[in-house]
Amino acid sequence: MRDLVRHSIAMLRNPRLVLLHIVGNAVVLVAASFWLLIPEEHVWQLLGAGISALVIVFVFLWIHSGTLAYAAEPVPENLRTALTPRIGRLFWLLFGLFILLWCMSIVDGWSESNWQISGYLYSKAPTWLRPTSGDSVWYRPLDYFFSIIYWYVLPCLFLPAIAAKIAGSGALRGLRTLGRWQYWLAMAVTTLLGVRVTTLILGWTPGRTLSVQTVSLGVRLALAYAIATAAWLMTAGLLGYFVGSRNDGATANLAGQAAA
Repeated sequence: MRDLVRHSIAMLRNPRLVLLHIVGNAVVLVAASFWLLIPEEHVWQLLGAGISALVIVFVFLWIHSGTLAYAAEPVPENLRTALTPRIGRLFWLLFGLFILLWCMSIVDGWSESNWQISGYLYSKAPTWLRPTSGDSVWYRPLDYFFSIIYWYVLPCLFLPAIAAKIAGSGALRGLRTLGRWQYWLAMAVTTLLGVRVTTLILGWTPGRTLSVQTVSLGVRLALAYAIATAAWLMTAGLLGYFVGSRNDGATANLAGQAAA
């Protein structure tokens, strides 16, 4: 387990990688926001919007496929090779994210029907199990349930296969990762850090005056962005630990520890 932690944290020890994510992801987000403002009155504007979209998607896929490739063996001398664009890596990341986001959209649709599901469960429950406060009592547990499926279970199921294909290890190695309790525990930690902690920071509104709240918002956005970036790099590191082709020995040791 100690080797897993070291491998994951090693992603944060490369300043060039960290800077790439802090700057690169911010540029992608800003570019995507401005892309929505591109007018579509003329053909050349449609063409420009299409080219801009392709560039934004390419930069996003390049950054994150290179990161997952580097995570298989996160030593500084491998960064340049890992960030060299390769069609196969870009394709597998795009394909994997498409399937993952499609499944997440289904769960999101379920979460939007929380009240209907709560009412259904309330109506089907035996009389002695129906809460006296009505069907609203089911809403919060269902909200937590769908959030766990959305932010934790689905990424845990799909990311190992995506990372394995990018690392050149094969999807089977990624599927074997799902049987490691260490993987699920580590992913729970990074998910809490990247999702729950950042949500709490963004939802906290200290101060009563507008100026204080404005400064607070800027600080909280920067802090949440830094924490989310660190959480994702650590997630990539733990994925690389399990699916990297050069980490067979370490993975076998974890399996032995689990068996013991």
